Amino acid sequence: MALLLRFPEIHSVRSNPADATLTLSFAVRKRLDRVQARAFGERLSEYVRTFLDLRGDVPAKIAVTCDRDAAVSFVHVTRDAATFSREELELVVALFAESFRAILVRDHADVPVDDDPAARDELVDVALDALRDPSQRQRLVGFREEQRVLVYFVHARKRAKARARS
Repeated sequence: MALLLRFPEIHSVRSNPADATLTLSFAVRKRLDRVQARAFGERLSEYVRTFLDLRGDVPAKIAVTCDRDAAVSFVHVTRDAATFSREELELVVALFAESFRAILVRDHADVPVDDDPAARDELVDVALDALRDPSQRQRLVGFREEQRVLVYFVHARKRAKARARS
């Protein structure tokens, strides 16, 4: 929830502890063709790799994919949780804002008057640390709906063994 509240440009967040990744989704009010989506994905990957190189880190996972609808594209950025940081997230959001400007979907919910940006940044850091915690084995999904942020746990269903029938 902290990521969605701090960054109104993010459409949804999914954590997957099984492969220790985090997927951020952004909505763009345009149908991006494959060439545009690929070019943006390569640019974003290059920025992230350069940023991590300056920090002395190497990403275990970085992927950019795009789902297209008639008038909207959803760009998904998947990163390994181990090397992902708030500073990188700020870089990614800034790149989306610069690249897509007015067609990047942003939540325009009112920010509380007593809002403290430093406290929000600290909450983001705490949230990212929690995602890296190996004891956190539940998948989380957070998304925006009608200027609200919803977060829920994804429970894996236990698969029953098929019984032999005679």
